[in-house]
Amino acid sequence: MSVIKYPVRIEPDATGRYLGTCRDVPEALTDGSDRSEAKAEMADALMVALEGYRLDGRPLPAATRPEPGETLIRVESR
Repeated sequence: MSVIKYPVRIEPDATGRYLGTCRDVPEALTDGSDRSEAKAEMADALMVALEGYRLDGRPLPAATRPEPGETLIRVESR
């Protein structure tokens, strides 16, 4: 197994929850009641989205460098 670190953005939304998005894997979306929960949920969302890529026979997206305000989320890939 290899490890990929994708840059994600965790931002508060209008309702006070935290929304997680990833430029490299736009299918991975999630939220959480706080920043920590959103980051944990984003790791799961990335794993599910990447499994969809595998099942469809598509190559996994390359991880880009983080931009200001983004954090890296580690995902194990097969």
